[in-house]
Amino acid sequence: MELAKMLKMVRLTEDELVGGFVTAKKNTFYTVLNRKDENGKRKPLWISTGLMATEENREEAESKCLSERIQYSVDLKNGVTEQSVTKAKTKKSPVQQEEPDKSAEQPQNPLFADLLNEWLAFRHPSNIVVGEDFNFDRVIRLNTWAGYADNIKQNLYPTFIEYGCTVQEITPDLLKGFYSYRLKSGLKKSSVAKDFTIINQTLNYAVSRKMIEVNPNSAITLHKIEKYNAATLNADQMQYYLEFIQGDIIEIPILLGGFYGMRRSECVGTRESQFDFRHGFFRANHSVIKVTIDGEKQYIPSDKLKTDLSNRTYPLIPYVEERVKAKIAENKDLQALCGNSYNKDWLGYVCIHQLGEIIDPDYITNRHSDLLKKAGLPHVRFHDLRHSCVGLMMANEVPMERIRDWVGHSDIRTTVNTYGHLEYHSKKQTAEVIGSSLRIKKAEAANL
Repeated sequence: MELAKMLKMVRLTEDELVGGFVTAKKNTFYTVLNRKDENGKRKPLWISTGLMATEENREEAESKCLSERIQYSVDLKNGVTEQSVTKAKTKKSPVQQEEPDKSAEQPQNPLFADLLNEWLAFRHPSNIVVGEDFNFDRVIRLNTWAGYADNIKQNLYPTFIEYGCTVQEITPDLLKGFYSYRLKSGLKKSSVAKDFTIINQTLNYAVSRKMIEVNPNSAITLHKIEKYNAATLNADQMQYYLEFIQGDIIEIPILLGGFYGMRRSECVGTRESQFDFRHGFFRANHSVIKVTIDGEKQYIPSDKLKTDLSNRTYPLIPYVEERVKAKIAENKDLQALCGNSYNKDWLGYVCIHQLGEIIDPDYITNRHSDLLKKAGLPHVRFHDLRHSCVGLMMANEVPMERIRDWVGHSDIRTTVNTYGHLEYHSKKQTAEVIGSSLRIKKAEAANL
């Protein structure tokens, strides 16, 4: 039965439902209710489910936990909660028992949900001093931090505030149940892996603050995430597509993605100053990323790319040079035509709208998908243009080392692991060796 229907039957709202979670102790599953005393101090109520702490019993334990939460919430609403707790103490039932108020004894034991927000503020790129913080070797980018913030706000904080558990009550078993629940809810492993990363770093932070001695998340091993097999366009499809999008507002990003395998943020961040038309080359050394913080969109220019080797120099392909020059001339004409209506914030950027505003990265993604449909081509993500570029290089026997430099990977192993499945030449040679080793004569008619 759905939770909403169950609450309606007992005349409870979701706000009135007491938080609680399932955890294992001495090989038994317990329900821990997020109870508070008359002074508002947290005083968790531990209730044994009577079930052994095994994976087979977890679902039943979760069901019992929900039943206890509903019953306690009804009693609380009817003003009989303390009476029911007193009865449990008097009978000394093995089914119900209380533990001491740990939060009162240990002030450095906040709710884990609150610690998530504390860690998030601590982890903001502007607050990190590399070399002085626990277990951090580099500053994260603002868009990464914004992703953490959104996940905590939308998913992790509401879940763990409902659990009502403190940081010291986080156990490997509780975390396993949380990850299992997320997977059963239909989330991809890659999404749960993001939960894992945030929780792991938050608990590392708790260790550094001496709230706990050991990170319970370190006892959990993530299963290998399925590798994404990128779709690609072949040479004929790519050529047709590049001709089809000529003059479109996202033509330049598509050209840079298709010819040079540049990332979307690098395409958006392309500036006139990166091109040396006299000597026939340009530099990929700038990006623009979009972040959404508290519902507000921000576009962040940066000279710091994904890796150090992402700063790279390319020879100008004649067709790309021609189209970039045409776009730059168009931008200048529009600026003169629009006058004060023209947005001056992005002067010098190539990938801008008619009024000078930067092209939104998500608009590029959506527009690209629409153009593929109109061109009658199979769907590939914008990032798959990068894969298509590498596929064309591999089909023409360009060595892996040169491909790594072209796409800006920091390690050739990344190139091999990402694009090794596209390597065709060596597989063709292998097939020829096997074919020449096993020369099968055509079967006679009598053998058919």
